[in-house]
Amino acid sequence: MKVLNKLEEWFVGLAMIAATLILFINIILRYFFNENQSWADEFIRYSIIWIAFIGAAICFRQGIHFGVDLLIKSLPEKYRPHLQIYINIVSIIFVILLIYFGFKLVIFSIQTGQTTPSLQISTYWVYLSIPVGATLSLLYLIMDTFKLLKTGKSNGELEGEN
Repeated sequence: MKVLNKLEEWFVGLAMIAATLILFINIILRYFFNENQSWADEFIRYSIIWIAFIGAAICFRQGIHFGVDLLIKSLPEKYRPHLQIYINIVSIIFVILLIYFGFKLVIFSIQTGQTTPSLQISTYWVYLSIPVGATLSLLYLIMDTFKLLKTGKSNGELEGEN
C-alpha cells in the first residue's frame, strides 16, 4: 500500500508541476512573443482532470474531505462513527457508479477512436482518470469503513490528521 500511496502522490505532484510549468511558458510565449501553443491548454486541462480524480482518492485515504469533516465534528463524539459509516456507504455507492459509467465512457471512446484536437491522443486516456480515481477512492473508502467498524475511528483520526 505504501508504494501505491507514494505513486499517487508523485503522480499528482509531477502533474501539478508539469501543468504549472507549461502554463507559465505558454503565458510568456503569448504575451511577449505573440505565440500560443494550442496543445498546452489541452495538456493543462487533462492534467487537472487527472489531478482531481487521483487527488480525490488521496483525500479519501487521508480522511481530509473538508465538508464531510465539518459535519462530523459538529456532532457529539458517540454519533460520529455512525455518521461516518453512513457517509462512507453513500460515497461507496457513488464511486461504484463512477467506476461503471467511467469504464463505459472509456470503452465508448476506444470503440469510436476519438482523439483530442491538439495533442492527438486517444480520449480514453483522459476518460480513464474517472474509473482509475474512483477505483482508488473505493479501495480507501472500504478500508476506512472496516476500520470504523473495528475501532470506531476513521483514517484521518487514527493518523492524527483530523
